[in-house]
Amino acid sequence: MVRTSSRIASCVLAASLFGGCHVTIQSGSTPAEASPPPAETSPPPPPPAKTASRTRTPAKPDPEPARRRQSRWRLPASNAPRITAPNAFGNGEGGAFRGLAYVIPEGSKKLPSFEGLVPFAMLFTDRFEVKSQEFSSGFPGALMQNDWFAIRFEGEFQVPKDGKYQFRLTSDDGAILYVNDKRVVANDGVHSAKTEDGEAELTEGTHRLRLDYFQAQRGQVALMVQIGQKDKLEPLVGVR
Repeated sequence: MVRTSSRIASCVLAASLFGGCHVTIQSGSTPAEASPPPAETSPPPPPPAKTASRTRTPAKPDPEPARRRQSRWRLPASNAPRITAPNAFGNGEGGAFRGLAYVIPEGSKKLPSFEGLVPFAMLFTDRFEVKSQEFSSGFPGALMQNDWFAIRFEGEFQVPKDGKYQFRLTSDDGAILYVNDKRVVANDGVHSAKTEDGEAELTEGTHRLRLDYFQAQRGQVALMVQIGQKDKLEPLVGVR
């Protein structure tokens, strides 16, 4: 019996050697413990995903100061028609100063309140050099209004350096000049061509101008604005 078992074991061993098999030989009644399989190794974690790098370009400073980013015209937008041909006060194409014309009550003795008035015409000019003259052309393309009208002009002008500046206003009939929303020259009322002076302390650069003007009964008109220092005055010219 022992010899037979030995012979069988020899045959099995030989077969395993030639066949490449793994054979467990039982000796006695307790089986031999098989070696544990090699532990499975976890795959390495994937590399972190690459995120696109963002580079922020610094914002360029605005070359214009904040004041210049404001609307050039402070008066509300208007659907009033532009005049179709020049008159004594301006043209309908463009200029540094925009004017809105209004009908005013007959018998007005001074500049009216513009509150609630609806403009009937729009016009433009770069300077105010209306010398005393008869006005009969009206506002072409809008109304042939030769009397009882008012115009409010607004726009900007520049001064080359800091200092005290003189302003000279000539008008027929009344007019009031404002610089940076402050009244500088008052020449209101019904009168023939008359001149009034004023002054303002200004810094180098751009400033706002508003000029209110009215014409009473039909006849002569005039509207001139000059600026300067030390009595050296010249026509005030706006900047577009």
